[in-house]
Amino acid sequence: MAQVQRSNYLPYIQQHLDAQDDPDGPILEVKCEICKENKLDISRSAREITSSITPPAEHCEAHPRIFQYARHGIERTVALACGHVFGDRCISQLMARYEFDLLTCPTCGFVMSYRGCGHAIRPALLPVDGDEPIRDKFPMTIGEGANDPHNCIDCRWKLIKSNLRYILADECVICRQRTLARVPLDAITHRTHREQHINLGLRHALDDLVALIWPEFVTRETETSAMRAVTDSERRQVHNSLLYATVLSELEDTLWYRTKAGKGTVLTKEQARKHAHGVASIEQSLLGWLMDSTRELRRMW
Repeated sequence: MAQVQRSNYLPYIQQHLDAQDDPDGPILEVKCEICKENKLDISRSAREITSSITPPAEHCEAHPRIFQYARHGIERTVALACGHVFGDRCISQLMARYEFDLLTCPTCGFVMSYRGCGHAIRPALLPVDGDEPIRDKFPMTIGEGANDPHNCIDCRWKLIKSNLRYILADECVICRQRTLARVPLDAITHRTHREQHINLGLRHALDDLVALIWPEFVTRETETSAMRAVTDSERRQVHNSLLYATVLSELEDTLWYRTKAGKGTVLTKEQARKHAHGVASIEQSLLGWLMDSTRELRRMW
């Protein structure tokens, strides 16, 4: 007789999510722990339901499962970062009651906020589609060994933009710091640390920016996870190389150029305009990459 799993905690049940078409495997029958009534659509019996009522075609296109779900008392499954799952309607009602307060897990009390910026973490939908595999299609939870979510996308972008302005400044940052500290400057030292920044420090700093866009992350072991991990690594390397080449092409002549060391150096109006345009162009590229990364629901909270 197959074992029935009723837990709403992903570390206990996630390995069974893709095996509900196996008649001899463990059976998931999970109810929402908020209302204690509605069944979650990760349950085996929920996946087998088909409706005998044919709704209007335009409604089917917009909401292909809403009629079946409502008729049979089923809710879509959402996960919180702590690892507990609930019904999407119940969680939405709970969030509405919280208004401006942060959502707290009804089971364990975990506060759904990013530990770095403190902004709210949105629940993640488990994209159930019959018996199609879903374990690698939503973020891994803390309970399963994932990292504690650190910053929301808005705060990650602010950090990226702030770091980029430092990395790609037209004024030598070290010379400016030494000037503020009243340390003597000389042209030879300026050339040395400017070359070190362009040839070594710049690449490392840009790698760190790309890591903010596509950070290393822990994923569930599935048939496709190893291949996706290789793809992620290759993509980071390609984007790292592309970003470094773009920066050198656009800004090498003006990067960390201005200084008060020696006789001092300044930018012409044309150089300053070209530098500002190059920085803005690179910012737009990074923003595009960041927005693309948010479309991958499996990656992060």
